[in-house]
Amino acid sequence: MMKLISSRLNQWLPRSGFAKNVFVLAGGTAMSQVVVVAASPILTRLYSPSDFGALQVFISLTGLVLVFAAGRYDIAIFLPEDEQSAIDILGLTVACVTLTAVVTAAVVAVCHYCWILPTSVLGLKRYLWLLPISVVGGGLYNMLSSWAMRQGHYKQIATTKFTQAGAQIATQLAGGVVIHGPLGLLVGDAVGRIVGSGRFLRELWRSHRHQIRAIRVSRMIALAVRYREYPLVSMWGTLINTSGLALPSLFMAQYYGARETGWFALVNRVLAIPAALIGTNIAQVYTAEAAKLSRSNPGRLLEIFLKITRRMLYVGFVPCVLFTIFAPWLFYIIFGEAWRGAGEYARYLAFMFYGGLLNSPVNMTLNILQRQRSQFAWDASRLVLTVVGIALPSRFGYGPHVAILFYGTAMAIMYAVHWVMSYCAIRECAGLSPTSSVPSRVALKL
Repeated sequence: MMKLISSRLNQWLPRSGFAKNVFVLAGGTAMSQVVVVAASPILTRLYSPSDFGALQVFISLTGLVLVFAAGRYDIAIFLPEDEQSAIDILGLTVACVTLTAVVTAAVVAVCHYCWILPTSVLGLKRYLWLLPISVVGGGLYNMLSSWAMRQGHYKQIATTKFTQAGAQIATQLAGGVVIHGPLGLLVGDAVGRIVGSGRFLRELWRSHRHQIRAIRVSRMIALAVRYREYPLVSMWGTLINTSGLALPSLFMAQYYGARETGWFALVNRVLAIPAALIGTNIAQVYTAEAAKLSRSNPGRLLEIFLKITRRMLYVGFVPCVLFTIFAPWLFYIIFGEAWRGAGEYARYLAFMFYGGLLNSPVNMTLNILQRQRSQFAWDASRLVLTVVGIALPSRFGYGPHVAILFYGTAMAIMYAVHWVMSYCAIRECAGLSPTSSVPSRVALKL
């Protein structure tokens, strides 16, 4: 299976260091996703749909808080030309993550003792102490993986992805056997976020201990001001983007109950696999390459952008059609009778995940090209459609199936809009007018 994936990627992507880096990351993530997929039929028999609903709400809350964790300075790690400045940004992100975790712990304590929680989160009241732990683990891992990509340590990233998945699933399986309720799922998610950072830290200290000791607060402040667009503009755009992903679960829990949220959670877990397996790995390498090519060779960036999109079209079309037709039967056979409803949701959301697969490899294009305001406008529009798609049907008395169908259709359209915006931004960076044709050198290589 792994050889087949590598062979296909080798045919579809540029034959360069870019493609080799993709293969490394794809291998690590493929192995981690194999673990997750193999364990899912067991987990769905150890935990109820309501337990998975609680996990999805917890993941949504963690994702929202992680937006603030590093102030988006983890993206700025790619930009400085000298290593000392990049190390100083690392120090800045550590300070941001620490502050965010402390504030999160304080908010959790207030919510716990004052009972000021919305209906969608009440089921997690006893487990919210895990939230600041997950924020620390996730924030540090995101920061350190950005540093590893800057250094070209793609094998190290691939290894940590597999380690994280193994730790998460092992904890969740053990918890499902000895603990009743969602606690095993939640602890497993937190453990998975924490595991993996240790290897990054050891390598960072071994190779750059002198620069780490040379970190100065004055330089951190200067760099924070220099890259202020990330916390002042990009972070809020990312918050809206993340809200578009997190709010559906929170609204499902609020308006339709824990069981329906659990079905929605399993669909996200299964149908998001292609994007995680292929798209996200390409995106990690694409982000690092795009930061360089946007300055030195935007024509090459356009070539890579178009070729990736074309191949993703081929990868996802057949699975999308098959899920649309057979999803309810497949979910019943694989995950058990209690999860047949999740198969209906998968049918409605198949084309949304197809659009996400197409867009996921290149979704950082606008940020890399410093089009943060364009990204912000798209994120805001998607958030509005998310709120309308999930909440409005409930207000007018419609059931969750209508909400899921409306939401999936709207998101598929928004992914197409984002791709067009990214394409136009690259053309502008390359000096091409909206009506001019793609350079023949690029067209021939496609």
